[in-house]
Amino acid sequence: MQQQTYRYLDRPAFLEGCFFWKGRGYHYAGPVAAQAADVQAAAGDDPWIAVAAALEAAKQGDGSGIAQLRRWVLDEQAAPTLVAACLDLIADAGRRDDLEFLAGLMLDGGDGLRIEACQVAQWCGALWLVPYMLEARKAVRRLPDKRTIEANVSNLLESVDGEPVLYDGRYDDNEYAELVHARTGELASQAGTDEVAVFGGELLDMERMVWCMRKALVNRGRGGWTDWGAFLSWRRKFEPFTGVDCSSFYSATGEFQPLNATVVLERYAEDHPHPGFVSGQRYFFGQRVESA
Repeated sequence: MQQQTYRYLDRPAFLEGCFFWKGRGYHYAGPVAAQAADVQAAAGDDPWIAVAAALEAAKQGDGSGIAQLRRWVLDEQAAPTLVAACLDLIADAGRRDDLEFLAGLMLDGGDGLRIEACQVAQWCGALWLVPYMLEARKAVRRLPDKRTIEANVSNLLESVDGEPVLYDGRYDDNEYAELVHARTGELASQAGTDEVAVFGGELLDMERMVWCMRKALVNRGRGGWTDWGAFLSWRRKFEPFTGVDCSSFYSATGEFQPLNATVVLERYAEDHPHPGFVSGQRYFFGQRVESA
C-alpha cells in the first residue's frame, strides 16, 4: 500500500484544538503568535501562521487574507487538517471570488476535494452554490460519496423537522437535479435573488437559530433533556456568525455540555437583545461578509 507523506503537520500550540467543532472552533488555546497579527502573514510560507493571520484579519472584517489559503488547499502534500481549516475559513469568511474557488473545486477537483467543497458550502449557505454541488454529485464515482453530497444539499434546502426528500438515494441524476432546482427556485423566489444564505430550508436567520437553541436546552423535567443531535450543526453556524466562544459546549472527550451551552446562550441573549443581523446575509464574527 502506498503511503502519503504530508507536509505542514505541526501546528503552533496556540492552535491546538482549533478548527475542530467539538473543540475550540475559531478560538485559540493560548495567546496568538505575534506574526499572525499582520494580514500580510497570510501570504507567507508558514501555512498555519497564514491560516491564523487570515482568521485574525477576518475577525476584524478584513477578508483580504482568505484568498491566500487556496494554495494550501491545492497542495497535494498538505495535511488534511490544514486543508480542512483553509476550506472552513474560505466558506465562512470568503467573499464572492473565494466562493467561486469552492465552485471550481466542485467542478474540476478530484473526488476528495469535491466532497470537502460541498461540505463547507453547506456551512457557507450561499444558495447560488447549490447547482455546483449538483455537478459534484454527478461527477463523483462512488455511491457513498453521492450520498454524502446529498446530505449536504438536504441540510441546506430542507427543514430539519420534516422527512428529507433530497437525501433519499432513489433518484437518478436528472430526477435529483429537477427536485433540487425546484427547491432552490422556491427559496430564490422568496428572497428575490439567489444571492442569499440559507440553512435548514429557509433564509438564514441567526435570531431564530438562537431561539431554537435556547428552546432545545429547556429541561423537560422527568422526561429529561431534549435531543442534542442538532447542536453541533448549530454551533458550527452560530460561532463563526457571531464570534461567540462555544468551546465549552463540549467536554474534552466530545460530550455535549448542556448547562455550559445554556450559560453561553443566555449571556449572548442578554448582551445582544437586538443583534441587528439581516436575514439571508452572511456574517463572520459579527461583521457582514461582503459578496464583492
